[in-house]
Amino acid sequence: MKIVCVCTGNTCRSPMAAALLQRLLPAAEISSAGLYAEEGAPASRHALLAMDEMGLDISQHRARRFRPEMADGALLLAMTRSHARALRAMCPEARVERFLGDEDVPDPFGQGMEAYERTAEILAEGAQALARRLRR
Repeated sequence: MKIVCVCTGNTCRSPMAAALLQRLLPAAEISSAGLYAEEGAPASRHALLAMDEMGLDISQHRARRFRPEMADGALLLAMTRSHARALRAMCPEARVERFLGDEDVPDPFGQGMEAYERTAEILAEGAQALARRLRR
């Protein structure tokens, strides 16, 4: 199973989502990317701390921009409705779903630690539900 979590800048939501899913689905190939990522940027400091609180280390993460070839054989998990729309436009044949189904994952970028912790909790719950569904 190949999964790519996709957000805007690939420094907050998608790397956190990928780390949480990887813990639940260790045999899967899970990565992340951003539609407007600055190549090589590290995960945000607050994202690092929020994941550390959950026992996950994303300190080696480096942002990468989404490229259409990443969709080959993968499930693309968009953080928002607009991300899903953009992915479907770029890759009409791809399997695109939203990470939280009908809900958008809130963007903590530029906010304080509480926003990152809240987003991490939302992603953790979503990852649990996704992993259960994908194991079936």
